[in-house]
Amino acid sequence: MPRGKQLSDYEKGQIQALFAEKISVRGIAKRIGRSHYVVLNYLKNRRGYGSKNHKRGRKSKLNNRQKRQIVECASNSTKSTLEIRNELGLDVHRETVRRIIINSGRIVRAKMLPAPALKPKHIEKRLIFARKNMDTSWNTIIFSDEKKFILDGPDGFSHYWHDLKKEPRYFKRRNFGGGSLMVWGAFSALGKLKLAFTSSRMNSEDYQEVLQNHLIPFKNRFRRIPLLFQQDNASIHVSKSTKGWFERKRIKLFEHPPRSPELNPMENLWGIMVRRIYSNNKQYSTKEELKQAILDAWDAIDVQMINNLVNSMRNRIFDLIQRNGEAIDY
Repeated sequence: MPRGKQLSDYEKGQIQALFAEKISVRGIAKRIGRSHYVVLNYLKNRRGYGSKNHKRGRKSKLNNRQKRQIVECASNSTKSTLEIRNELGLDVHRETVRRIIINSGRIVRAKMLPAPALKPKHIEKRLIFARKNMDTSWNTIIFSDEKKFILDGPDGFSHYWHDLKKEPRYFKRRNFGGGSLMVWGAFSALGKLKLAFTSSRMNSEDYQEVLQNHLIPFKNRFRRIPLLFQQDNASIHVSKSTKGWFERKRIKLFEHPPRSPELNPMENLWGIMVRRIYSNNKQYSTKEELKQAILDAWDAIDVQMINNLVNSMRNRIFDLIQRNGEAIDY
């Protein structure tokens, strides 16, 4: 890029987004392929950047109040710049609206995080769960969950930082994902349980067999500790047959509210593994390759990571109460 060329609006937006993520000036410059002096000069004077000899340009059609209205209208919304312009009845181009939002320094484009669809009855149960477990000893809970891994990797990993000076990259996906593996996993403050590779169509009997071969041996190692077993509310988990199995094996269950994946730290452990298994857009040719990668990622989970997840439960309970049972950021 020629020396002295001013930053484009797109580059300014990139700088503000990266700066909001607390990336250093040199780090931002490296990512967008510009001098760190250019980046620094822009951040020092966002409003005056690009003006020649400090002369005033054409007077803005919008006053400060209208600019504040634009920012407030855009705040945490999915509205387009055209919708914002029309809603506020502004006589300006939608690109002007976009620039005002970007130059506000407080709003950046972000991917919306997924959250469970909660009805009033679910929110009520989540609040009851939180209040009931404010003083729970989380070291006695065994957290469990199932996860599906596919050869081609998750859709979310198809995003990347596109260098506009280079050809775009493509995420290659085979028909039907090329195959998949279903995995059951569990852990507690006492350690990890052995992973189980299961059928994607697991029924109650299959589930009970997994528990017999993986949960029972773990509990037998710690007979003197009153461990509780946590699971979600999948049909095979709460079927009459599975409930009978728990009673016969004298396994006490830890009640888990419905539609509450963020209250199960096993979900976070899956996320850590996914990032490792599919790092750098990694894809797999065979199920055996994928299986080994899953086992390696599981083995790499250390004691400190387990302890951090277990200890996070107190904060999750606090956040859940603070948000009156609505979704929390975990």
